[in-house]
Amino acid sequence: MSSLPGSIARHWFGTWAVSRRELYAYLVSPMAYAVASVFLLVNGFIFFLILAQGFAEANLKAILPTTAFLLLLVIPVLTMRLVAEERSTGTIELLMTFPLSDAQVVVGKFLATLLTYALMLVPTLAYVLIIVIYGATEWGPIMSAYIGLLLLGGAFISLGLFASSLAGRNQIVAAILGIGLLLMLWVLGSGASVLGPRLSPIVGYLSLAEHFQNFGLGVLEVKDIVYYLSVMAGCLFLTTRVVESGRWRA
Repeated sequence: MSSLPGSIARHWFGTWAVSRRELYAYLVSPMAYAVASVFLLVNGFIFFLILAQGFAEANLKAILPTTAFLLLLVIPVLTMRLVAEERSTGTIELLMTFPLSDAQVVVGKFLATLLTYALMLVPTLAYVLIIVIYGATEWGPIMSAYIGLLLLGGAFISLGLFASSLAGRNQIVAAILGIGLLLMLWVLGSGASVLGPRLSPIVGYLSLAEHFQNFGLGVLEVKDIVYYLSVMAGCLFLTTRVVESGRWRA
């Protein structure tokens, strides 16, 4: 009978093997570099415009809404290939022959994309350097802003991965579906006020945008962290079930 630590180690090694495979695919893909370049160029230009007008506060609060919205558009392009491309090329059948569970495959793909996304954020540390040179720096809001960006990005990636699993073999459909899902969850808060006192708090809580605001203020609330982690866990669970159903159909 295998020990629990041994089972956990084998599960982790399988997950990491999938992550390395996906990370290599990102590093050799021009698509990943194109997505990162567009994101950094547009976001950098917006940061320059804010800088030219003068910072009201020595933190990243002013640039965060633009950054979040850009991520909403570019992350589904990163995630569209994760399952849809495997199906279109037939490699998903080969992947299923390996001694890996569906959860290992899904989590491995998620972690590789999350690491790619984190690397995409590294050049934005130049904004922090400029703010430091600009004047007195508010480190609390800056640190919470990056924590918020990582959590928000993780939620976006998990939703994009779920969309890719639903899109069959078509990556374009996966990207459009991912953007559509993210937009819907992003604007939910705007419509919450017209839904009445019973539905309004529920719909507002489900909004991706509502939970992101506090991070720019330097406020780390448990409910916001739990929300994003719940979105990730829920989407990864649903994606695993979709991949699993495809295995049975095959």
